[in-house]
Parts: sequence; C-alpha cells; structure tokens
Amino acid sequence: MAEILINSQSPITHNVFWNGDIVEPSSLPVVKLFDVTTDPAISPAINPTQILAVLNSIADENNPGSYIVYIPYSYTSRNRTLRLQWEYQVNGTNVARADEVFVVTPYVDFNHVQDLGFSTDSSDPNYKSYKELIKAEKYARKQIEQHTGQKFYLYDDVAVAYGHGSDILPLSSKIYQIHELYAQDILLLDNINEINNWNYPVEISESGYGIKINRAGLLDNTVYTANGMVPPSINDSSGVFQSGVTYKIQGRFGWEKVPDNVELAAIELMKDYFSKDTMWRNKYVKTISTFDWDFEYTGDAYTGTGNAYADSLLADYVLTTKVEII
Repeated sequence: MAEILINSQSPITHNVFWNGDIVEPSSLPVVKLFDVTTDPAISPAINPTQILAVLNSIADENNPGSYIVYIPYSYTSRNRTLRLQWEYQVNGTNVARADEVFVVTPYVDFNHVQDLGFSTDSSDPNYKSYKELIKAEKYARKQIEQHTGQKFYLYDDVAVAYGHGSDILPLSSKIYQIHELYAQDILLLDNINEINNWNYPVEISESGYGIKINRAGLLDNTVYTANGMVPPSINDSSGVFQSGVTYKIQGRFGWEKVPDNVELAAIELMKDYFSKDTMWRNKYVKTISTFDWDFEYTGDAYTGTGNAYADSLLADYVLTTKVEII
C-alpha cells in the first residue's frame, strides 16, 4: 500500500492495465478522493462515501500508460487513510480502480538530508533520490515500531484497560489527550466533562502510560454530608478504578514529536538499508574469521532491529519496559 508523508504533496502513480498490458486510456484519468480512516475515536464519524475532492491526473511522459496525481496539501495535514478512485475509459469501457494511500509521519526530517550522510547532488557518489529516501525511511520506521511496540506520532484510538482497585489505570500505549472514558460501556466522561454524576477529576499520569485520579481538589466527606449529598467513593481508602471492571478510553495517543533518539535510530537503519554489507555490518557480529569468512553472531542479533547502535538508542522506548512505569 502506498504512503505519502504528512504535510506534503507527494505524487501518487497509477498504471492503466488492460488485458494484461499497460495501455493509454481514451482520456486522462479523473481521481475521486475519499477519507476511509477506520477510527472509532474520531467524532463525528468519518463518512467513507463522501467525496473530498475530484482531482485531474497528469500523464507520465516517460512511461506511457502511467499517470500521476498530487494530493492537495490540505488533505495531508494529519495521519489518515485516503482512497483514490481512478476513473477512465478504455476501448469504450468505463473503468474504476481504487487505491488506498496512508498519510504517515516520517521519523526522519528529510529537510536535513545532508546530515544523514546522503547527498541531493546526482553527481555525488552518496546521492539518493527522494523515492529511495522514502523507501529507506519506511524500512526504518517499520523496524522501530516492531521493536518498540510504539508509534511515534499522534493518532486517535481506543484503548481498553482493566481496573485494579487503584486511582491509577495503566495503559499499554502512551496517551496524549483524553476524549471519552467508559466503564463497562457506560459513558463517564466526555472531553473531561462529567457524565452520570462522575465527580472524579481525571488526568494523564506523569509517564503518559496511564490515567489517574487527582484527589487534590476534592472535598472531604464531611462537606458532602453537611450539604445533604452522598460523598463520592473517591474519598474512601479504595481506588476509583475498580478491580474486574473494564474501562475504555477514547483519545489521542502517541507522541507529539518524534524523540531525538528515535530519529537517530531511524537514520542508522536507513544507512543499513542502503549499505552493501547490510547482512553483517553492525549486526551483533561477535567474531569474524578472515579465512573462509566465518561469522559468529550474538543471540541479540535476532531480538532487535538488527542494528546494535539503533537498539541502544531505542532501549528506553521498548514498550515492555515502559508500560510498568506509571
């Protein structure tokens, strides 16, 4: 599936196939643009049948039968999934072909390509084209996400957690903003406005890997009883998030900015992508025999990204070590 970078106008290419061959249609394809992001946390819900725009494609002069369209900048301002429906006519037959495209956040800033050790000068031996850099960054990003279990950008999602009789509810993903909170599918909070007499102030924990109750501004039980009100259970010794209760949190998760160490790790993995000796360079090689080229690897070669330096940069971001810190 194709990707384009957030806040960009990256080109999307479509080849017109007919009876097994690439052909030129009767006229330039017209492209209908849809948002088909499947995200229950987005409100109001996205209508995948609503046409966002109708775009005109241009012919690729160097490749007959290939056509290019540029997604308007306004539709790439956030992570989302777009569907491009290409419509054209071949031999009197109307054809409609759909492609889905991810708008993604890169882990490396391509504006500083020279800092990566690559060149934008085609005469330089270290030259890398934009398309090559895109492929290398995707390789690095997928390696990092698989190794850490995290996505280092902001995205809307729904998390499910289970109470343990505490004022803290641990989450398996880093949360940036709370939209709604449910207990056993009963709405408790809507954008931090209390619902159903939910009087508990909720905030994100210090680490970002959980939500917690802030007792600082709560009144003492005697104040409630003196005014004829039932004291909230938050003032009891037990925690608010009850054991055995399923909680659902809709919100914005992830990272507002790609951490520096994650970007450095991505750069290292991009270099691996282009390296001719990728099969062994920095792959936890323990010993090398110069006769017959025998390699001995450490066991870590099969547990991380495959790059020892990148793994050390990412060590603090591996989810299994972070989720326990509230």
